Amino acid sequence: MKTIEIDFTKLRALDENIRKGFIGTFGVTLKDLLLKMFGGDRVPLIVRGTRKEIRAFAKALVKEKDYYRFYKEYGLNDPRTYRSKWALKAAIREFERNTGVKWPLQFRR
Repeated sequence: MKTIEIDFTKLRALDENIRKGFIGTFGVTLKDLLLKMFGGDRVPLIVRGTRKEIRAFAKALVKEKDYYRFYKEYGLNDPRTYRSKWALKAAIREFERNTGVKWPLQFRR
């Protein structure tokens, strides 16, 4: 399996137009990463950036997984799903603020 590498340090140096193209690729990568996480597969992942960026990325990814798990298990109208959704939104805001990158997985917001 190929190692996935995400480098926020290099991303900050990119031109705005190139950065927009990156968002689509980033979204596909995250979607694949989440699917492998749900399948129980080990995912070789390298994330580079500041501590805040890496922490915000990890938190948003875990909250995305949690929300999906609660949604599948309890449905959309369950209070646990609502709490998970709000936790995900907070994690996404923190990620976007710390990295300057828009969180690409927005199909459930």
